[in-house]
Amino acid sequence: MNETLAQFYTRDLYKLIDEVKAFRDEVNLWKTAGSIRNTSGNLVLHLIGGSNYLFGTVLAHTGYVRDRERNSPKTESPKKN
Repeated sequence: MNETLAQFYTRDLYKLIDEVKAFRDEVNLWKTAGSIRNTSGNLVLHLIGGSNYLFGTVLAHTGYVRDRERNSPKTESPKKN
């Protein structure tokens, strides 16, 4: 079962990477449009934070502590911050 779950997480992580790469201009990751009130970039930050927590804290007991401030809404790329 662990191997199956690892395959699912790996598959979905690569799908997420492909979706992020589909943004030709990184600034668009941090823009909203129409009724969408959260940016794609923020969604990615939340997914990464949740995954780090799951794998680091829950499964591997590494002592990882989630920094929710880093997952808070942003208006520009973290590379610029």
